[in-house]
Amino acid sequence: MLGEGSTVQKQVVEALMKPEAYDEEAGQIELIQTHISFVFLTKNFVYKVKKAVDLGFLDFTTLEKRCLFCEKELELNRRLCRDMYLEVVPINRSNVIKIKGEGETV
Repeated sequence: MLGEGSTVQKQVVEALMKPEAYDEEAGQIELIQTHISFVFLTKNFVYKVKKAVDLGFLDFTTLEKRCLFCEKELELNRRLCRDMYLEVVPINRSNVIKIKGEGETV
């Protein structure tokens, strides 16, 4: 089941496929999907965005839930991979959608 953010997430995915959505030199961007995430591979970093889905055993249908579970994933995985799990960053929308951008968090 898709959550409230499914339309916005389509816009986010389209935006994150463009280098200007990143603060760093993104290079060629590759998208990999899992059943719960969009994973964007850039030149130097990997960005993981949770899908707005409810699969019964997990519920990421709201922005608040996705943020909470990103924070929990960071906390859990940093214990063994501190240099790989760096931070949770906002994706914002004003005139454009951008990581750590201006405007509302989407």
